[in-house]
Order: sequence, then C-alpha cells, then structure tokens
Amino acid sequence: MIPVQLVTGFLGAGKTTYMNRLLEATDERLLVIVNELGSVNIDEQLIVKMDQEQIELSNGCICCSIQSDLSKTFYQLASKNTFDRIVIETTGVADPAPIIQTIYYDDYLRTRFKLTAILTVVDASQLDRELFIEGIHQIAYADVILLNKVDLVDADALEQAHERINALNPTVRVIETVQTVGDYDLTENTFQLSRVDEQLLGQLTAGHSSVSSLRAITLTTDVPLKRERVTQYVREVLMHYEDDVYRLKAIVRLDGETSKFVVQATNQLMGATFANEPSDDSRSVFVWIGKNLDRDALTRGLQACEVNA
Repeated sequence: MIPVQLVTGFLGAGKTTYMNRLLEATDERLLVIVNELGSVNIDEQLIVKMDQEQIELSNGCICCSIQSDLSKTFYQLASKNTFDRIVIETTGVADPAPIIQTIYYDDYLRTRFKLTAILTVVDASQLDRELFIEGIHQIAYADVILLNKVDLVDADALEQAHERINALNPTVRVIETVQTVGDYDLTENTFQLSRVDEQLLGQLTAGHSSVSSLRAITLTTDVPLKRERVTQYVREVLMHYEDDVYRLKAIVRLDGETSKFVVQATNQLMGATFANEPSDDSRSVFVWIGKNLDRDALTRGLQACEVNA
C-alpha cells in the first residue's frame, strides 16, 4: 500500500517551509500534490524543485469544489510504481475530512493507499486568527501539530497556545518549532497510536473542554469492558453523530485480555487493534472529539460496555 501524508495549516503558518524541509531531507521518492485556491498556484512556485514528482490541483479547494479531481488523481496513481509516498499539501482553508473520505470511502482506493499522518502547522503568534471553522477542524483531526514560530511569542502566549490546542484536541502531540525545525521525524507515521500517544492518553482524566461548538470529551472507567460491546458502542456513536464526530482515540482494558486494545476513529471510519505490550493500567480511556456531543449519552454507552452491565 502507498503511504499518504496530509499536511494542513492556516495561511502563513509554515506549510511550504515544512514541505521544503521534507523534500530536502528525505531519501524517499515523493509525489507531492499541491492544492491552491487561485488559478495560479503560488505554493507550487515557492516549493523547492527537487527530483520529485509533483501534481498541481488549482482553482478550487481540494476538500470541496475539486474533490473529484483528487479522487481521479488517486485512481491514476494507483497503477504507478515510481514513488514511495504521497504528500498532500492543502490550502489554508481546507477541511481534512473530505480528503480522508476520498481514500477510505472508496473500496478500490482503500486497498491501495494508507493514510499515515495528518500533520497540522499552527502559527503560535496568530492562533486567534486560525480559530475559524476550518482551522478548528485542522487542529481537531491532527495527529501531530507543529506549533511554529514559537520564537515570536512570550512564555504566557505560548502557554495559552498550548491550552487552546489542548481544548480542541487533548490527544494530539504538539511539537514546538521555529521555521518548522523541531524534535520530530519528517516522515514519521503518526496516524496509528505510538507509545508517546498511549502515554498521553493514559495521563488524561475524565472531563471535557470546548472551543466554539467543538467539544473534547474524555471518559474513563476502571471496570473491564467486553470487546463486542465496545465495538458496537463505537459504531453506534459514529452512526448517530455522522459527520459530527471528528476523532476518537481510546485505550481499552478488555475483560480476559492482558494487552491494550487500541481503538481509533476518524469521521465514520473505525479501526481497532491490540498493542504489542501488556497493559500496565487498569483504566480504559476514551477521548471523543466533535461537535454537538452529548456527554451523558456517551457515558451511558460506555457503562453499557462494562462486564457487569
């Protein structure tokens, strides 16, 4: 399967700087899909020309008016064997959800492409400007956030930026960067939970926070859960809320199992697997991120998964 990395971020946050660093640093054969709203693709002109393939999707947003173009592009790429990874750089106003759906709602594409990372670049000095609806979505869907331009803000503003991101996505890994330079791997596969993500989830306690209509709800329980009930619970929530659930990350303690059971969902797409190492925590932790979420209903659904329910 061909890995696909999605790079998002508001206008001026540093996406093109990141793309140039990626192209200069990697030994992989990358195919870069650059999306720009105007008829002249400025980002395409700014990206350093390397020995990489590049496709330009212009004069429309990749998540709406030219989404069909992206689908056609993937169909054309499925039979190629001239690259190791696809990197999509979106417009600053793109909603990641339809791009994810382009791959995972198509049976043919889903068997040939694998989403490996959703990386969002956030400007620490302009975070208030980025908290419009698409900017919120970009933060909510992210696996990794590069909190860029931290050299331009003082300690209080930097702490506030972390707090606001945490309110939108308490499970995301935030890496402070200057010119997108920081302590991370440019081609790291982050869509699956890493050990760092698991540790972060394990530190969360029950609660919720909100920014605008978006809510991040953390649920915990010390009672072992039934696997079939957990699967049914997650599927029912995804069906009930349809496009209103952006992300779910959960580490589950199952009845009769010693290993962690890791559950993830993006939009209405769910995946679950056992972690390699045994669980050293008796708790189960679920983090739901979305809008119009009913905490009480989510709690009742989780309680119905308990062994003694």
